[in-house]
Amino acid sequence: MSDPYIFPNEILEIIFNLCDVCTLYQLTMVCKQFNNVANDTLNKKSKHLFTNVNVTNQKSKKFYERCKPELSSYNSIFTTYYNWIYTTYKKSNITETIKEIYGGYRANKCLQMTKNTVWFCKNDNVLAYNRAKDGTIKKDEKIVGNNNTFVTSIALCDDYIISGDLNGIIKHWRIESEKDRRNDLKYSEIHDVNTIIESIDATSQHIITASKNLIKYVKSLFLQLLKYTDDKTGCTKKNEIYCGVGEEGFENNSRVKSISFDPIGTKFAAGCYSYNKHLSSFLIYDIEKSDLVMDKNCEGLFRQLLWEDPHTVLMCFDQSIKKMDMRVSDFVRTWNSSQYEHSFCCSSDNMYTFMTGHSVCVLWDQRQSVAIQKYDVPKNSFIEFLEFDSAHIYAVTYRCLYELDFTGTPHFDYKAIKKLFGNFY
Repeated sequence: MSDPYIFPNEILEIIFNLCDVCTLYQLTMVCKQFNNVANDTLNKKSKHLFTNVNVTNQKSKKFYERCKPELSSYNSIFTTYYNWIYTTYKKSNITETIKEIYGGYRANKCLQMTKNTVWFCKNDNVLAYNRAKDGTIKKDEKIVGNNNTFVTSIALCDDYIISGDLNGIIKHWRIESEKDRRNDLKYSEIHDVNTIIESIDATSQHIITASKNLIKYVKSLFLQLLKYTDDKTGCTKKNEIYCGVGEEGFENNSRVKSISFDPIGTKFAAGCYSYNKHLSSFLIYDIEKSDLVMDKNCEGLFRQLLWEDPHTVLMCFDQSIKKMDMRVSDFVRTWNSSQYEHSFCCSSDNMYTFMTGHSVCVLWDQRQSVAIQKYDVPKNSFIEFLEFDSAHIYAVTYRCLYELDFTGTPHFDYKAIKKLFGNFY
């Protein structure tokens, strides 16, 4: 039927025999109105079903900055929704085996993702992988920068990377392009903290580093980073903060596990674990006031923290994920992840969805108390760091970087579905 409002002649003849012209007109208008309502309702229902479901959520600005491809049509939304829910994805080994050096030392934060690039540090190299339009990594367009010593942690700031290494050197990395091709990775040294950097984070105004139980806070103006010269004026020392569980100095066996600036860059959070007391410690430092505004002890082996907004932080522990609200200085939600064995890391869309890394990648919705789905990596490989967007997961294990691609076409017949559902699909 070419027009949903036009009745076949046989039907019209029967209707004319039963109804007068007025009744027929009313019936036609009722059918037309019903069709309009049905279209509007079903379209809204379909849009709500697919665009608000977990990993396809693009309302968060921070998530949108790394989201590729954009889910702009019902077709792409339906495909990706199906693949995430039914674990239909293509798994690829992106990089060669990661070697173990320096007595088994591993990078604390080695993966960052934007719409166009996946950044990764491996041993003494910083790597940048270009991403295709559908978000998949272009394996033949890997850009390598040699750091000459083990890279312990990287942080994304605007369109460049800040790295820390075993020699205590902070470096600024940027991709340089020629004739529309991203083909070179250059660095400049901007500061020496004179101790092994275990973790690092950065904004355009500040850099924070951690080494065992010591947090070093250095300030650097964005313009000075861009105009850096050999006089080493890129950073100036601001403050040093000792992080521990009821102890001070290096005598305690506390280890800083994760540090992160808040979304607006006025505070930073740090989490550490005391191997002596088997307790974790969580602190918040206000940069403008130069004051420690929170120092809270909690049970469980702490792994990683993520800011969701200026007031709330997600904290990944060995057996759970907790949500901290600084307005009440307490945890407001806990998710039990013990059934997936040990948790090592987490990633969030800064809205409702987050993922945790175990021996599998696990997908969570904050509005539910249990996980939604899990996605496998090779057996006997624990996931040490991960990132995700609307159609991909990037997971780092002890040996490799893996890509889980959800953009592929599932097995069902698209033509048959479109014929059945028409404009609703």
